[in-house]
Amino acid sequence: MNRGDQTQDWQLPQRLTGPDGSPRRVGVEIELQGIDIEELAALTATTLGGDVTPVSAVEFQIEVPEQGGYRVEVDFALLKELARERRRAVPEGGEGLMDFAVDLLNEVSSVTVPCEIVAPPIAMDAVAAPMDALVGALRDAGAKGTRHSLLYAFGVHLNVEPPDLEAATIVRYLRAFVCLYDWIVDEGEVDLSRRLSPYIKPYDRDYDLLVADPDYAPGWPTLIDDYLKYNPTRDRALDMLPMFAHVDEERVRDTVDDALVKARPAFHYRLANSCVDEPGWTIASPWNRWMAIERLANEEGELAALASAFARDRSRMLRTVDKRWVAEVREWLAGN
Repeated sequence: MNRGDQTQDWQLPQRLTGPDGSPRRVGVEIELQGIDIEELAALTATTLGGDVTPVSAVEFQIEVPEQGGYRVEVDFALLKELARERRRAVPEGGEGLMDFAVDLLNEVSSVTVPCEIVAPPIAMDAVAAPMDALVGALRDAGAKGTRHSLLYAFGVHLNVEPPDLEAATIVRYLRAFVCLYDWIVDEGEVDLSRRLSPYIKPYDRDYDLLVADPDYAPGWPTLIDDYLKYNPTRDRALDMLPMFAHVDEERVRDTVDDALVKARPAFHYRLANSCVDEPGWTIASPWNRWMAIERLANEEGELAALASAFARDRSRMLRTVDKRWVAEVREWLAGN
């Protein structure tokens, strides 16, 4: 069980609304194995009180009153495309071959490719109940998470709306994230298979130090260009491409040609394990670690001091061995 999982209360940020007074929202993505995709869609609908509409053999849409549209799908682009083609009209005599291809890929994907539940953006003060109910139902149904297999580099992703879209605000959140990253990995016991995978790489040292500099105060063009220089990929623990594409899609697309990058005003936080099969675990665990980022990002004096200390720690040769920085972050958190 991850450290801190004994406390399952969902913390809330200091800023619950955006500039226009509308509630800040968070979307949740849960990766798992162990449940047939049709059963998973039915389970999700039953648990949340929604109606299922098949999109293909491996994709389902679930409309939940007062929440919106959930997706349940196999997270494998080729398989989904073949399944969609099968639902469309196919030339005479081609259906059998198409069925065979879909079934074969579905069988192969069941070894390492997760099924995924993608929740719509939900108000932060209303997300706890549906997510707790869903995780409980998944566990009872035999869902398997990250630690069930060395091949299961599964995660839980949070798509967190920022309190505003001012460049200075986003810089503070990035600064808080790089300062707390080592603590998050240690506290969340991020699985080795996930850390070795290409999907949740940390920012490199040069970008960490750039963002940690308290004097770093770029406008949007420079902020996006700097990020793209060091991170021209969606495979980061905190993927900023969706938000940056929302702000300036042309600038992002000039560097990153990836159809999986979807423009939306959200931090795409990808670091957490999927522990749906572990007793006592809830999504409150990774969510509350994100709340530590929220708290630090909104304490400018504390953030500047911690960022300066972070930059000094990065110059130590033993920093990756002695975990002194993790201890320093824990000390800061204990006092805040």
